[in-house]
Formats: sequence, structure tokens, C-alpha cells
Amino acid sequence: MDAQSLALRPRFRFTSEMSRNEIVEKFRKELNENNPEGFTGVLTDFHIQIRFPAHKHRLWTPYMEIALEENLQDRTTLVRVLLTPISPIWMLIMFLLIVTSTSIFISLMLGISQIMIEQEPWGFYLAGLCAVVLLGLYLIARQGRLLARKEMPALKKFADQVFGCDCLMKAH
Repeated sequence: MDAQSLALRPRFRFTSEMSRNEIVEKFRKELNENNPEGFTGVLTDFHIQIRFPAHKHRLWTPYMEIALEENLQDRTTLVRVLLTPISPIWMLIMFLLIVTSTSIFISLMLGISQIMIEQEPWGFYLAGLCAVVLLGLYLIARQGRLLARKEMPALKKFADQVFGCDCLMKAH
């Protein structure tokens, strides 16, 4: 899988023959013994987070979240993987997009109201300004996605190394 085929927040889902505990222990072992990138991890019974080391962090540096769901009937584990920018950045971008989109809607209503009462419709100018801000936010998010795509294959390679397969093939 090349860097161009990874989306901003690709999701992967597959079934592993290993138990949840075996997967966590394999990640713990690989983080300590076979980790040339220097990844750090937070490992619990049901959840794993793999991050780049602090000295490699930039604004759009991605990290990997892995959720584990054990099926007791057939002794397999459902593995859900998400590659994403760090949460505060993602939430900030989404918050700004929502605020800007709402401002456009309110400005358009204001402009229509101003026309109805025969006043200068400056609300439309405000909507245009908000649309420019929305476009700027989109371009910033797109640039961040391009920067994060360069690092995502390293996280994918590490997970594939732990699972011993090319398990992160198709994004869902």
C-alpha cells in the first residue's frame, strides 16, 4: 500500500486468530525489541494506541488506534484499526468547520431578513467572508492530510509486522 492510497482517517477491520491478550503482548514485545521508528504505545486489554516518539511529532503527525473485540465462540479477535491525526487537532478542525458553516447559514438568514425590511444586506458580505474562511480551513486540512500521509505507511508497516500479515489492506 502506498502513501497516496491512505485517506485522512482510514479504518481497517479484520479477524485475527490470536487472542486479545496475545495481540497486546506482541505489541508490547515489538515496541520494546523491534521498533526502529521508536514508536511509543499505550496498551490496555481492549485498546492499543501507537504514536510516533515525541521528537518526531509535528502538528499533523498521525497515530494508530486499535480496538480489540474477542469472540469467545470461535476464539478469534476482531481487530479495528484507525489511523488518524492526534485528537486535539482533528477536533479543532471539526469545531472550526462547524462554527464557520453555522456562521454562513446565520449570515445568509440575516442578509435575507435585511432585504425583506429594505436595509443594506451586509449579511451576505459576512456570508462571503465566512465562505472564504471555510475554504481556507479546507485547504489547511488538505495540506495536513498530505503531510500525514508520508508517516502513515510506517504505522501500517509496524502493525503488519506485529500481526505477521498484510492485514491493513482495505480501508472501511
